[in-house]
Amino acid sequence: MSYGSRRRLRIACLIFTGFILAPFPSRAADIDPMDWPNWRGPQQNRVSVEKGLVEKWNPEGGEGSNVLWKSKELAGRSTPIVMRGKLYTIVHDKPETPDEGEKVVCAEAATGKILWEHRFNVYLSDAPAERIGWSSVAGDPETGRVYAQGICGYFCCLEGDTGKLVWDHSLHEEYGTVSTYGGRTNLPLIFEDNLLISAVMVGWGDEPKWNRFAVPAHRFLCFNKANGELRWINGTGFSPYDTTFSTPTCLPVGGIQQLIFSSGDGGVWSLQPRTGKVIWNFPFGRAGINISPLVTPEGRVYTSHGIENTVGTSMGSVVALDATKTGDQTGKELWRKFEIMAQFSSPVMVNDRVYVIDDSAKMTGIDAQTGEIVVRKKLGSVMRGTGDESPTPFVADGKIFVITGDGQWYVLKPTEKDLQIVAKVRLPREACNASPIVSHGRIYVTTMDNMYCLGSADRKPKADALPEWPKEMPGDQKVAQVQVIPFDVVLSPGKQQQYKVRVFNAKGQLLPESLAKGAKFGLDGHGKVSAEGTYTAPTENEHQCALVTCKIGDAVGTARIRVIPPLPWTFDFNKDKTVPLTWLGGRVRWEVREKGGEKFIAKKSVLPTPKDPHNKLGTRSFLWMGPADLSNYTIQADVLVNEVGGKMPEAGIIASGYELTIRAQNHKLKLDSWASNNYRSLMEVPFEPQANIWYTLKLSVVPGKGSAKVLGKIWPRGEQEPEKWTLEMVDHMPNLQGTPAVFGNSADAEIFLDNLKVTAN
Repeated sequence: MSYGSRRRLRIACLIFTGFILAPFPSRAADIDPMDWPNWRGPQQNRVSVEKGLVEKWNPEGGEGSNVLWKSKELAGRSTPIVMRGKLYTIVHDKPETPDEGEKVVCAEAATGKILWEHRFNVYLSDAPAERIGWSSVAGDPETGRVYAQGICGYFCCLEGDTGKLVWDHSLHEEYGTVSTYGGRTNLPLIFEDNLLISAVMVGWGDEPKWNRFAVPAHRFLCFNKANGELRWINGTGFSPYDTTFSTPTCLPVGGIQQLIFSSGDGGVWSLQPRTGKVIWNFPFGRAGINISPLVTPEGRVYTSHGIENTVGTSMGSVVALDATKTGDQTGKELWRKFEIMAQFSSPVMVNDRVYVIDDSAKMTGIDAQTGEIVVRKKLGSVMRGTGDESPTPFVADGKIFVITGDGQWYVLKPTEKDLQIVAKVRLPREACNASPIVSHGRIYVTTMDNMYCLGSADRKPKADALPEWPKEMPGDQKVAQVQVIPFDVVLSPGKQQQYKVRVFNAKGQLLPESLAKGAKFGLDGHGKVSAEGTYTAPTENEHQCALVTCKIGDAVGTARIRVIPPLPWTFDFNKDKTVPLTWLGGRVRWEVREKGGEKFIAKKSVLPTPKDPHNKLGTRSFLWMGPADLSNYTIQADVLVNEVGGKMPEAGIIASGYELTIRAQNHKLKLDSWASNNYRSLMEVPFEPQANIWYTLKLSVVPGKGSAKVLGKIWPRGEQEPEKWTLEMVDHMPNLQGTPAVFGNSADAEIFLDNLKVTAN
């Protein structure tokens, strides 16, 4: 059963046996050059090969307006895609109601008629409702399937024709991805049979042999796009400044396939897309970077930001990098222009000039070879819409098509020293976060109020062939990297997992399966593994971990296992020296303490330091404890909140996607599933917690037919448990299952937790 059906969220595998050196990722030979399968276009550069597009239009519609159709149902902040005659986007579902959520919508590209919807709840996220649809759908031209991630980390694969759910994941519960208040959400990227998605993650395992996955980092997860099986996780620097929404570019550079992106640690990075191995990195800014880098077939990378630079004291810069290099690229940029604060709208290129738009809607044209500023043109008054996103232009027929955050549409024709305004349209009172796209002669402009389809019924779509893409150069046949799949799993005691092995050369190119013969499996931790790669979990009713290793020559690959027993669970920490290794995020901000002969765990406060004044990641944190398919259970724990300077932290427990939380600063006890939403599954009562007093929290979720009964109570520890529940509600758009967890928000004062129990109802 999928996460979608378990949460009531919803109303052909490729086999590679040798080198796959396709001219473009996931591109079938007969791909339609006029399709727009991801928000950056068919070649990830916001360039269309179409000609004869309409330029002037009237948003009021009517005869001669060049508006073919207009839809309020498809409005929002998500940039749509078009593939095989269908348009896909992410929109807000039932806003300001108890059933509020998010959904993927498929419509006829020619008419706007809605064909199907895939709805899902937003759960355990601080992202506000107005940030729904931050991400975009990604389409796979080979299979016709589409992939989408919601603002809370719900990640799904859908059949493009029908909307049927193929597979899904709850990324924050399974892997510890972070959902922030702002809602910045990355979108998927398809490469060959791989599906890549990134986020700031706080996983499990802080010891060297566990690769310190519990330490926060901006990481990529790579899945098998056919079945959702995890292949690898890897990332950038530890303790990043922030989450970001930079979309990577994936293409061969210097004959080597690269995944190039901006990171939450302020750098620009390149990884091997099949293995996650780092190729190079460039420290660029002192905060997370949201720009999606522009990469040319020659191997030049152009990107920008609007934050503090790593050198000097100025804010903002545009940089050109040589992606054929390897290793640390500090100080090795080709050129760099400071004090251009283009931090949300990504660059485009026309005729060997790079064009960037800063936050005040000023477009700057820069000579791509020399870095010389050629032209500046003021467009609207602001580039940002109603959030951090800004529309990125697209290029077609030698012109730049752009809409500003305040709804001003431009078609610009670059000249030798200027930008000629070919057309200008004002959309009154419509903010714009999404980027315009073009497909089959139709331009799609999405605002927070409407989606417009622009075109002329009298014009037949025309397009050139897609430019030839750079080729990947074959490497040697020596095994340099080993991939053990699946990379990270949760098993019950006594259960088995059969591992598969893929091998790669130093360039990250997939080698024939025959070279994986003779693989030697080993194990570090509990359980046992056979010579054929079958792991058997230990039978003890304990929370344990294991690391499966596979060695071929000098190359070694690993896979991680958490063994989680069935309920009931009890944790009193009396015998523990550390927080359980199996808990995601457990060992970064939490530690075992002892006072008065009693052991408990403490969530340390996280205050800025002189060394790191910006980093507050970890102030809000979750301890995810087990499999995300648990259902019909009760969680109970003793909680104490401290007080520092009149401020007290927030603390709570989680069951099946619902939180019971002491909101000390708001003087309330709150029961909800979406913390920042005032409509969705919310109950609260006045509550004045006393500092340094232990309380017992108890939360029970009982699933029913099309609903869930959610019950919460609190009482001073040591006193008799009250018979009556403090809070009680029925959710008719329920989360029916999810992992037990603990929540803590401790910016100033610490949180203590003890005597945690999880029992079946």
